[in-house]
Amino acid sequence: MRLRLALLGLALALPAGAAEPDLAYGAYQAGHYRRAQTEAMKRLEANPNDAAAMTLLGEIYRQGLGVRDDAAAAADWYRLAAEKGDVNAVFGLAMATLEGQGVTRDPAKAGVLLEKAAAAGHPAANYNLALALLATGKPEDDKRAIASLELAADAGLGDAMHALAVLSKLGRGGPADAQKAAQWMGKAAASGNLAGQVEYAIMLFNGDGVARDERAASRLFIRAANRGNAIAQNRLAKLYQFGRTVPPDLSEAAAWHLAARAQGLSDATLDELLERLSPEQLARAARLAADRIEATALTTPSQPSK
Repeated sequence: MRLRLALLGLALALPAGAAEPDLAYGAYQAGHYRRAQTEAMKRLEANPNDAAAMTLLGEIYRQGLGVRDDAAAAADWYRLAAEKGDVNAVFGLAMATLEGQGVTRDPAKAGVLLEKAAAAGHPAANYNLALALLATGKPEDDKRAIASLELAADAGLGDAMHALAVLSKLGRGGPADAQKAAQWMGKAAASGNLAGQVEYAIMLFNGDGVARDERAASRLFIRAANRGNAIAQNRLAKLYQFGRTVPPDLSEAAAWHLAARAQGLSDATLDELLERLSPEQLARAARLAADRIEATALTTPSQPSK
């Protein structure tokens, strides 16, 4: 997966020493996108070289926040800000160029921009650059990819931590190391990375590269299942079925199985469990599953428009 430009957490601040609050970024954070656009334009009227304001406008138009999404306008704003040295804009323009969003698709040019943003320390640029390097299949590129992923991981990107765990497990860019893989996967899980939570739970449950801890694993399965991960829901269903680290509860087992099955994850053994339930147990399971499916749909963030 690719990370896109995310302005949450980016420093769109006024020049150092300014006492006034950043009204444009503050409005963006609060979800007041039209006001953010207005305040960004005011900043540009006061200072036509305000690259951070340009980048904010690019993001607003890319996602269509309070305005109709306009990839061409977004790319224009990113280009103007990139020319003034804004690293976030360089990354935004790189991704737009890579995907052909608002500009002519040009992977070679996108690669140059991505390298530039990554060299400046941009975390998401380093992550995306690492993905491109890994795709070449060349051992020397694997080593470069790991260096970029480590920079992104140090900046707190859970996706980068997860990637490092996978590479350590596979032995790409160095010898396979189950303990190192578990360490990175644990960091990914702690960062909130959903895939990391599920895979670290499996590692904990099996004692793969880390001391076996079924209770810690079950806590992660519960967390990931409630976030809508089908694999975690399936594993949790089995825990309830056999009473491993949780009290045995066939209705709970069936409910989590139904939630996972609704996402396309089948399990013949758990299907047989459904046939053994009483009408009351099955009705309870169906209610629980419906509630969980609805809760996940309500709490899962929508993806920004491209």
